[in-house]
Amino acid sequence: MRIISIDPGTMHCGVVVWFINPNNLSIRDMLSFTIEVNPNLNVEDRIWLLKEKLLDIYIDFNPIHLAHESAFLNRLRPMAYGPIYTTINVIRKSFIDYSGSFNSIFSYPPKLVKSFVSKGTANKDDMRSAVTNLKELQPFLTGYESEHEIDALAIGYGHILNIRQLNELLLL
Repeated sequence: MRIISIDPGTMHCGVVVWFINPNNLSIRDMLSFTIEVNPNLNVEDRIWLLKEKLLDIYIDFNPIHLAHESAFLNRLRPMAYGPIYTTINVIRKSFIDYSGSFNSIFSYPPKLVKSFVSKGTANKDDMRSAVTNLKELQPFLTGYESEHEIDALAIGYGHILNIRQLNELLLL
């Protein structure tokens, strides 16, 4: 079975496709990449292109779940909230269009994502260190993962931990 985790962004969107053994929920493999959209395009066009790319990814990999980080207010970039909220809605809507279900979408707040792999207060360097030190992920990491992929890895890993504890999530 496959799960997709996404670190949403309007110019850089981290994506991880997780290949999970359905018998014991171990990670068999994973593929991580960053979708980059031309920053010279207006926000609406960037979001439309992101939706098209995500639909192709959903079709290619046929995931059963989508896990993503939820939007948050950033005092350093308050104007980013509107576009990131719209981007998250497009990520969710494209998955619903693909799968026909909204029950298989899981949103995780940033502090919870950080707590999956660290103490919950990690900066970008701390997140990279925490994710790359996870023994279960080490066989699959290249060492070239972008900061967006690192965040998507933390999101997906946390989701996998959740489904291991709450197997009923697989019924959604």
